Amino acid sequence: MKMAWRSRMIAALVGVVVGMATGGVAHAGEVGVQIDSGGAGGNGFLPDSYVTGGATDTNRTGGNGLPNWSRTVAHPIPQEQWNTFRFLESSYRVPGLTPGASYEVRLYFDDWYWSKVGQRAFDVAVNGTVVLNDFDIIQTVVTAGGDGRNLGVEKDFTVTAGSDGTIAVDLIRGPVDQPLINAIAVVPVG
Repeated sequence: MKMAWRSRMIAALVGVVVGMATGGVAHAGEVGVQIDSGGAGGNGFLPDSYVTGGATDTNRTGGNGLPNWSRTVAHPIPQEQWNTFRFLESSYRVPGLTPGASYEVRLYFDDWYWSKVGQRAFDVAVNGTVVLNDFDIIQTVVTAGGDGRNLGVEKDFTVTAGSDGTIAVDLIRGPVDQPLINAIAVVPVG
C-alpha cells in the first residue's frame, strides 16, 4: 500500500515538473492546468491563457472578502487568483489534454462589482453544452446562506476532452450585465 502511494506521489510530482516545462499544458498523469483569469498567474496558476474576447480587471473594493467560503468553494485557491477576473463574453480553449480522457473543470466566480441578487446573470458552456444557465453568482451565495458580498463560488463539471485534446469554456452574455470569471482549473479524473 505504501508503494502504491509513493508511486502516485512520484507521478504527481513528475506531472507538475512536466507541466511547468510545457507551459502548464496537461498530459496524462499530470495534476492539470490552472488559469488565473484576468491575472498574471503565480501560485501554480498560468497567466490568463488560451482565451479570446473579454476584458480584464481587478478587485477594487479595498478588501479581500472571503472568497474561499467553505459553503460554496470545495477546492480553495489563493487570494491573488480571486482578486483578478475576466469579464464580457469570452472563450477559453485549453489545449494539450489527452483526447477522450475525463477531466473535472472547476470554474471560480466572485463578483467584486455587484452585491445584490439579479444584477448579473449569464450562461456558461463547456464543450458546447450549457452547464450554467442564467447563472447569478450572488444568488448562489445567498442560497448557501451568505450575504452575497465578496464570497466566492466554485462550480465543477466532469467533461471529456475532445478528439483534438481540447476543452472549451465559453462565457456567454445572459439576461443581465456581462459574464465574469476569476479562475479555471482543469484536473484529470481518476
